[in-house]
Amino acid sequence: METDVSFQSLFRHQSIPNFNPYSRAVFADLAACHTAAKGYHLSRCNDQQCGNIAHRYHSCGNRHCPNCGNMKRDAWIESRMDELLPTAYYHIVFTLPHELNPVFMGNRAKLFALLFLAASQTLLKHAKMLEYLGAEPGVTMVLHTWGQDLSFHPHVHCIVSAGGYDGQRWVDAKRKNNRFLFPQKSLANMFKAIFMEGLEKDSSIGWIGNKNSLLKAIRFKKWNVYAKTPFGSPDRVVSR
Repeated sequence: METDVSFQSLFRHQSIPNFNPYSRAVFADLAACHTAAKGYHLSRCNDQQCGNIAHRYHSCGNRHCPNCGNMKRDAWIESRMDELLPTAYYHIVFTLPHELNPVFMGNRAKLFALLFLAASQTLLKHAKMLEYLGAEPGVTMVLHTWGQDLSFHPHVHCIVSAGGYDGQRWVDAKRKNNRFLFPQKSLANMFKAIFMEGLEKDSSIGWIGNKNSLLKAIRFKKWNVYAKTPFGSPDRVVSR
């Protein structure tokens, strides 16, 4: 008996029907990419002696697709390049304790929104401090929900401009050596405080396990905010 080992077969695993609707839709797109299920264009050679006919199957266009996602990613990066300001840039990553993963799985929309709020407020509040910048920087934020080992690991990547606008004029970067933008410990403490406050005040969050025990565990844990070299970024983008 022959075994289906095609690329698409990887996205038809027997466990997929148990996934959530969004994940099932993604896998359905990936399984159908460049197959008749997505339709096709029919081309025929104009040479009468040839007359060759070729089918070109349509792509799925899903951002998660290894084939289609790269094109969208490259187009997105090119658009962001047009927005670059005349200053250095920093890559800062806000991540959360893994103890929150079960709560995230049942409250994704609310907690992803809180993650973006806590990270953005942390950056903007630091940037407004005169000792760091005294202005509002340009910030681009991208959500990642998985780690390199494919485990659930929600975190936000931020590209932050070293200079900013104070409402009246452009303010040049104060960190001339480009070694760091804001102190890491200060970022981590403020991010933790903002996220924890939002987490404790939102009574609509559905908790998995004991709420008080979980809050106590993450309150006394060190939270990670770090910077690393950006991926394929222009020379003006620098790491901490």
